[in-house]
Amino acid sequence: MKRTYNIRLVFGFCFLGMGLSAFAQKDTTKKGGSIDITSSFKPVLRNAAKINFTATQLPADNSTPKLSYNIPAQNLFFSYQPVTLKPLAMEIDTNGPSHNSNYVKAGFGNFSTPYIEAGFSFGDGKKTNVNVLANHISSKGPLPFQQYSQSGFSVNGNFVTNKIEWYGKVGYQQGTYYQYGDTIAKNLSKDQLRNQFQTVKAQAGFKNAFVNSLGISYNPDLKIDIFTDNHKATESNAVLDIPVEKRITQSFGLKLGATANMTQYKPADQKSFSNNLYSINAAFLLTTPDVYLQLGIRPTWNNSIYNTLPELRGEYRVQEEKFVFQAGWLGYYIKNNYQNLATVNPYISQPLTQFNTKVFERYAGFKGSVANHLNYNVKAAVLTYNDMALYKNDSANPRIFKVVRENRLRAFQIHSELGYVVKDQFNLTAGLNYYSFYSIQTEDKPWHLLPIELNAALRFQPVKDVWIKSDLFAWRGAKYQTPDKQDHRLSGALDLNAGVEFKATKMITVFANFNNILNKHYQRWNGYQSLGFNFIGGVIVNFDQNR
Repeated sequence: MKRTYNIRLVFGFCFLGMGLSAFAQKDTTKKGGSIDITSSFKPVLRNAAKINFTATQLPADNSTPKLSYNIPAQNLFFSYQPVTLKPLAMEIDTNGPSHNSNYVKAGFGNFSTPYIEAGFSFGDGKKTNVNVLANHISSKGPLPFQQYSQSGFSVNGNFVTNKIEWYGKVGYQQGTYYQYGDTIAKNLSKDQLRNQFQTVKAQAGFKNAFVNSLGISYNPDLKIDIFTDNHKATESNAVLDIPVEKRITQSFGLKLGATANMTQYKPADQKSFSNNLYSINAAFLLTTPDVYLQLGIRPTWNNSIYNTLPELRGEYRVQEEKFVFQAGWLGYYIKNNYQNLATVNPYISQPLTQFNTKVFERYAGFKGSVANHLNYNVKAAVLTYNDMALYKNDSANPRIFKVVRENRLRAFQIHSELGYVVKDQFNLTAGLNYYSFYSIQTEDKPWHLLPIELNAALRFQPVKDVWIKSDLFAWRGAKYQTPDKQDHRLSGALDLNAGVEFKATKMITVFANFNNILNKHYQRWNGYQSLGFNFIGGVIVNFDQNR
C-alpha cells in the first residue's frame, strides 16, 4: 500500500514539470513583446581591506659613545717616493695687488761691514722657473789683517716637459781670508797673508716628476766645480750620481745606483794627480706603515783600492705611541779634496797630497713626536775613522794649518735634535753633538775636532709684519799643539745672535741683526780670534712682478 502511494507521487511531479515547460515555451515566443534596459552593466570590485602598519619609536640612546681613533705618528714611511713640493704661483689679477717676486737686501754695520743680497725670479711658475741670486759681505776687525770677504753669484733653472723635470745651476764664489793668527803676521804684507779661493760651479740633471707605470724613479745628476787659489793651485771636481729605485709591490722595492766622484789636482809647481772614488750601491727596501728596512751593500773603489761598505738601516714605529726605534750600520767615504778642506778651514796651507776618510758608523736610537708640535731625534753611535783629516798648526809658521793624516780614530757619539713648531708663527730647533774620542793611533790628540757642539735657532712672529729671530752657537774648545809640541785646549765659545724684521710699507722691510751679543772673543782655530759684538742694519726692497 505504501509502495503504491510513492509511485503515484512521483508520476504526479513529472506531469507538473511538463506542464510548466510547455507554458514557458509558449510565453517566450509571444509576438509583440519588448524588453526595456534601464541601466548598463558596470562591474565593480569590492574595496580591499588594507593592513595599516604602525611603527614603534625606538628608545633614545642617551649614553655617551666611546670612539677610539688610531692617529699615526708624524714619522711615517711610505711605499712611494714623493716628488719635491714646490709652490706654484696663482694666476694674478692684474687689477689687484701684485706679488713680490724680486728683492734687494742691503745694509751696513760696524767693523766696516757692507752687506748686499739680491734675488730675481723669472718664468711662469709652472713649467719654467729661473732664479738669479747674488750676495756680498766683508768685515775688517781691530786686529792687524783681521778681515775677510765673501761674494757669490748663481743662476738656477727648472723646466718641466712631458712629466720630466730638468734642472741646472751655474755659479761663481769667491772667498778672501788673511792669515792673521800669529804675532809675526803684522810684519808681513797682505799678499803674503792672503788666501783667496775661487770656485766656478755647474750642475745639471733630470728626474721623473712622478713614478712611472713601471714603478721606476730616477734622478741622474752631474756636478762640476773648478776650484783655484791665489797660489797657483788648480783643482777640478766632478760628481756623477745615477740613482734608480724600482717599486716591486706596495711594500717591496729595489734601490740601485752608481756614483763617480773624480778629482784632478795640481799644486803650485808640482805635477797633477787624481783622487777618485767609484761606488755601486744595491739595496732591498721594505716599507710598511710601521717598519722601514733597507738592506744593502756599497762596493767602493778608493783610488783603485776595493772595499765593500755596509748600508743597513731599520726603523720601527711602536704601536699606539709616537715613538720610532732606529738602528743601522753604515759605511761611507769623506772626500778630502782641496775644495772641501778649505771650506772647513780657510787658513790651511796648500796640500801636496790627498787622501779620503773611510767611516764606519753603528748607531741606535729613537725619534718621534709629542702632541702636535714637538719632534725629537736621539741616537748613540760608535764611529771608526780611517785616514781622518786633522788640522795642526805648523811649527814653523803657526798661523798656517797643515792637514795631517790620522790612520785610525774611534769615537762614541750622542746626537740629539729637538724641534717645536706652531704653524708659521713659531719655530724653535736645537741640536747637540757630543763626541768622546777614546782611541787614536797616529797623532797624540784629535787636533781641532770639537768634542761638544750645540746649535739652536728661533723664528717667531709675534704680530703681523714683525719677525724676530735668534741663534745660539756653543761648543767646548778643541785640542791644539804649540810649536814646542805641547798640547792645550782652546776655551769654549758661547755666541748669541738676535735679529728683527718689520714691514714698514708694502715694498720696504727694515731689518737689524745683532751678533755675538755677549761680546765673547773665542777661537775656533788656534790663534784666530773672533770678532766681538757686531751688528748690521738695513732695508729689504721688494719689487712687484705679475706672472
